Amino acid sequence: MDFGLKIGIDGEKEFKKALSEIDQSFRVLGSEMKVVDSLFDKNDKSVDALTSRNKVLNKQIETQHEKIAQLNAALDNASKSFGENDRRTQQWQIRLNNATADLNKMQRELDSNNKQLNNIGEEFDDARKKADKFGDEIKESGKEAESAKDKFSKVGAVLKGVGTAVAAATAAIGAAAGSDS
Repeated sequence: MDFGLKIGIDGEKEFKKALSEIDQSFRVLGSEMKVVDSLFDKNDKSVDALTSRNKVLNKQIETQHEKIAQLNAALDNASKSFGENDRRTQQWQIRLNNATADLNKMQRELDSNNKQLNNIGEEFDDARKKADKFGDEIKESGKEAESAKDKFSKVGAVLKGVGTAVAAATAAIGAAAGSDS
């Protein structure tokens, strides 16, 4: 057997073993995502749901990077050992392409979740600003009410004085009318 061929076949066994371990990690991560999905409705866009999904997605992305690194090494090994056009080399290329496409999907999902989290943050910020503005309006209304109270107190005092004067004038008119009789 050719020495290069033996290295290629032995190397291929090692890469397959390493990829098998990575695939096992993906099965565990897949089950973690199922737990997250069972806790939250698929359309749940709450902070808790998005954060939980992001945790698992980040682990999946990290593991996918490891898988791609192994596939690149396996592709390089197969290319050197068997040649570019060998069926084994092409199989590694296909697996690498599929793994890269999967990574892209995971990254898009993570980016989408992060955008939704940012939108929630902006909504909270807007709500806080509106609550602050409402608080300022309440304070201003309180000041206006206090000012109006002072004005009404003054008007009340004036009306009380007018009422006393009217009562005195009425009594005087009544007394004068009584003395004419």
